[in-house]
Amino acid sequence: MTLTGYWYAPESAARQTAVLQLQGEHFALMDNNDAPLVSGATAALQFSQRVGNIPRKITLADGSVFETADNATVDTWLAASTHRAAGVTWMHTVESHWRWIGLALLTSVILLVVTTVWGLPWASKAVAYRLPVKANQALAEGTLQALDSVALEPSKLPKERQQAIREHVQQVLLPLNAEGFTYTVHFRKMGDMANAFALPSGDIIVTDRLAEVVTKPEEFDSILLHEIGHVVNRHGMRQVIQSSAVTLGLVMIGGDASALQDWTAALPGVLLQSQYSRDFETEADRYAFERMMALQIDPAHFGRALQRITADAVKDSPLSKKDAARAETLLKYLSSHPPSAERAALSKQYSQRFQAQHPKE
Repeated sequence: MTLTGYWYAPESAARQTAVLQLQGEHFALMDNNDAPLVSGATAALQFSQRVGNIPRKITLADGSVFETADNATVDTWLAASTHRAAGVTWMHTVESHWRWIGLALLTSVILLVVTTVWGLPWASKAVAYRLPVKANQALAEGTLQALDSVALEPSKLPKERQQAIREHVQQVLLPLNAEGFTYTVHFRKMGDMANAFALPSGDIIVTDRLAEVVTKPEEFDSILLHEIGHVVNRHGMRQVIQSSAVTLGLVMIGGDASALQDWTAALPGVLLQSQYSRDFETEADRYAFERMMALQIDPAHFGRALQRITADAVKDSPLSKKDAARAETLLKYLSSHPPSAERAALSKQYSQRFQAQHPKE
C-alpha cells in the first residue's frame, strides 16, 4: 500500500515530498526519485489519531515524521493490520455520524448532572472531613475582617448581654465533642438585617437586629445551634470545595491543603449571599433539632424564631401577605435555600417527637 506526502527529517522543519510504502510488517520511505530514505518494521511506526480530514502524522523510529492527507488509505491499512493503532479510528467514526455525536452529548450531560448533583457533594464531604481543623481556620482567616470592611459595623448591643450570650454558648450550647474547633460569638450591626452566620473556623457572627427580634432564650438558642451545626458539618469548607471543583481534584490527588488559601477570597461572598445549599441548611436544621431535644428544648421554638425573622424582613415590604406567600413558593423552586415555611414544618415534626417523649402531666 502506497502513501504520498511530506517527510520531515529529525529535528528539522524543512519538508520534502516522499512516498511511504507499507508492505506487510515492513515499510520503506523513498523520495521522488525512488531513493531510499528510511526503512524498518511497521510495528515501530506511530500513527496519530484521525481527526476529521486533518493530515495524518506517522512518526518513524528515528524521530522523523511522514505527513499524508490520504486518511482513507491509512485507515484501510490499519483496519487490515495487527498494528496497535488499528483501533484508533473509532473516534473518526463517532465524529462522522450525528447519531453518535448526539449519544455522546447526552452521555456527557448525564455524567455532568450526576457528578454535580451526587458526585461532587459526596467528594467535597469526604475531603472536608479528612482535612484538619486548622485547614478550616486557614480558610476563615481574614474573612471577618473582610466582612467588617464591606458589610458589618461595630455592635451597639449592650456589653452585658453580649457576654451573657457568650457564656451561655460556652456552658450550654457547644457540642460535647468540639473536635478541635474554637467557638467564638461575635456581635455586629448589619443595617436592619436580622441574621447570623458561622465561619468554618467556629466563629459565629450575630447581628444586633437578630438579638432585638428574637428575644426569647429558647428561640435564640435554636438559631445559634443551627449555626453551630454548619460548623460541625463543615458546610463552609464543603461549599467552597464544591465551588472550586478543579481545586478539589488537585487536593484529592495531591493531598495538599495549601491551595485552600486561594479560596479565602470567595468565602465572604458565600456567607453574605446565603448560598448554602438546601441540603446544608436542612442538615444544620436537623443538627439544631437533635441538640435542642437533648437540651430539653422544644424544636418548635426554631419555627417561631424563623417566623419572627421573616416577619421582620417583610414588615416594610409593599407585598401583601398573599403575594409574599406566592413569592416564597416561587423561590422554593428558584432558590437553593429552603423556604422558611418548609423549615418550620420540619421543626414541627421534631416538636411532635419531643412532645411524645415529654408528655404534659
